[in-house]
This record gives sequence, C-alpha cells and structure tokens, in this order.
Amino acid sequence: MAQDASTETSEQRRSHTGEDLRALTRKVLTVAASVIRILTVLFAAILVIHVILAVAGANPANGITIFFSDLANNLTLGIGDLFIPASESLRIILNFGLAAVVWIVIGIVVSKLLNALAP
Repeated sequence: MAQDASTETSEQRRSHTGEDLRALTRKVLTVAASVIRILTVLFAAILVIHVILAVAGANPANGITIFFSDLANNLTLGIGDLFIPASESLRIILNFGLAAVVWIVIGIVVSKLLNALAP
C-alpha cells in the first residue's frame, strides 16, 4: 500500500513536470514571437523613416539623417539596389520600401510559426 502511494506521487510529479514544461515552452515561444514581431516592425519603421527623410529632401549632412541612412543601409536585406530607376527618390522608395515590406512579412511569418509551435 505504501508502495502504491509513492508510485502515484511519482507519477503525479512526472505529470506536473510535463505540464510545467509545456507551459514554460508555450511562454518562451510566445515571448519569442512577440520579440520577433517588435524587432521586425522596428526595422521596417527605420526604413520608412529613411525613405521619408530622403524623399522630403532632408539635409544629408545632418546627424539624424546620417543615423537613419546608415541603419537603413544595414537593414535592406540585400535588396537596396534591386531597382535602379532614373529618379533617386523613386529608387529609394522602391528599394527601401520593399525591404520594409519584407521585414513585416518576415515578422508575421516567423511569429505565426512560433505561436503554432507552442504546445
């Protein structure tokens, strides 16, 4: 009888440990999905700010313009020179705008995958 009680306790512990592990996994994946979503939206926002500053004719020697230009050039995912129309403004809108859209799509897809993996 005492042995049955200890067996049930051990099984209950394993059951609780499994539930705790699933809850922890779900929490970690949910937080990771949120972080990915926030980062990709932030990256897209940086690209959009760069587009606005460049198209609006902001002073290219200004520190803020340089800051966003440098960040945006690092976030283009290799598509910063995909389109090369004659107009510089159109080039910036197309290339950096496309990179912003790609970041948003990446954020949506990865966060949905992580949420789907959560038990």
